[in-house]
Amino acid sequence: MKARTKSARLKQKRGRPQKEGVERTPEGRISRSVNAKATEEKLMLEVATWKRRQIDPSLTVEEARKPEHGSVIAKWLENHKGFQKRYGDKPNPHEFTQRHHDTARSFHELHDDYLSVIAARRQRSSSEFNSVHGHDNTNPFERDIARKHAAIEEAYRNARRAILESGPLGMMAVETIVIENKEVERLRADLRCALNSIARLVKIRDAA
Repeated sequence: MKARTKSARLKQKRGRPQKEGVERTPEGRISRSVNAKATEEKLMLEVATWKRRQIDPSLTVEEARKPEHGSVIAKWLENHKGFQKRYGDKPNPHEFTQRHHDTARSFHELHDDYLSVIAARRQRSSSEFNSVHGHDNTNPFERDIARKHAAIEEAYRNARRAILESGPLGMMAVETIVIENKEVERLRADLRCALNSIARLVKIRDAA
């Protein structure tokens, strides 16, 4: 059966399905503004809360909203804090510090920004090439956008290089645990090494 509307035809196109429930720019791209990110995170939290209560009906809404019930890195951080509270300075064999958590979150955001940059290069429709430009037929915002995108790509390449240099399983650990949010205990040490490598890179960059 053929789609009757233009929007329906677009949805039937091949490729990755369009992400629903997010704010978009007039051109149809996902908005990266602070308000848009906050709205997206709120919606994701509500969806995650519902899913957690479906899996474990005994959880209250407040319990299901706690990060450790949905995010692997948040769970590991809470477990580490509990270990420190109980045993003090005793070495934790399952260590996962606040710095590890924050570095993982930052890389996940950088990863999402990088995917947005790649997606922005794809032609979405012919109407996107009919925008109004300045008197010299150039878009005054294109240069700023290009610089921002170039900075994101460079930051992602540097972070990826740091991960690869951290060990043979560093990238697998980051992709599996941070990006895919899968709890794989045997990759915890590799993840820590990868995150430490990224943190050193950021420290060097900030000191420059």
